[in-house]
Amino acid sequence: MKKALLFVATFTLVLTTGVAVAFMTTPGGAEDEPQAIEKPTTTSSAVEDIEHETEPLAEPDQVVETEDKPDQVVETEDKPDEVTETEEKPDTEPPDLEILFPEDGQHFEEKTIAYEGVTEPGARVFAGNYEADVDEEGHWRIVLILSPGGNQTTFKAYDAAGNEATDTVKAFYDAPEEPKDDVSGEFTANQKFGSCSETPPYDVWYGTGEPGTTVYIASEYGSGSTVIGEGGHWDLKVHFFEMPCNQTIEVVLETDAGHRKVYDFTTVCEGGHDEGGGEGEDK
Repeated sequence: MKKALLFVATFTLVLTTGVAVAFMTTPGGAEDEPQAIEKPTTTSSAVEDIEHETEPLAEPDQVVETEDKPDQVVETEDKPDEVTETEEKPDTEPPDLEILFPEDGQHFEEKTIAYEGVTEPGARVFAGNYEADVDEEGHWRIVLILSPGGNQTTFKAYDAAGNEATDTVKAFYDAPEEPKDDVSGEFTANQKFGSCSETPPYDVWYGTGEPGTTVYIASEYGSGSTVIGEGGHWDLKVHFFEMPCNQTIEVVLETDAGHRKVYDFTTVCEGGHDEGGGEGEDK
């Protein structure tokens, strides 16, 4: 009876532990001790496989998204067009030039008038060989002598870069009419030398006339003018720049009272001879 109970107890122990293999005692002597049942290991290979399978895996798409995009690097690069736009361009624009006075076609009873206008600050303004005064703001002014009738004057402005601008205006001088017979015996004119060996060559004219009368002397290489003083006497020195050696030219003398005379002037170089002056011919 006891052996049967021992067998049942042993079988029950095997079922409760969940082990597929157990050792059962067999009938024997009373002195036989029951054999110890081997305990199962706490960790099995099946459990390890399950744990490995349940670990989360890194998604490959997430790794790609964290990489730097080459398009972003290209967008941050400097553009060569921006550097080109900052380069300084040469000045090719002509300066501003405007004539404020006189108006085109305006008439004057005065022989001398002041031309005025505006230009680019720093520019220079010329009327032929005569340069106007220009202030810091670009306002310019120059005094010119008008001839009887229409006087067309061209002005040129030059900036620091050498660019040129032009503008033209025409002014009329309405000279008073005076009878020539009234002054025919009051004006005299004399040429002092007639020739010259100096550099530059020159000559001198002198005489008498009505005070306030203007005397003009002009030629291909030189010219000048003067006004007869209150004493009725006048003289005028004229240089003939760039006139060739040993050459004779005509020099014309005129007055605003209607007188006109023509003279000869000669340059003397290397063996030439000086000639005395003369009174000139009325023409």
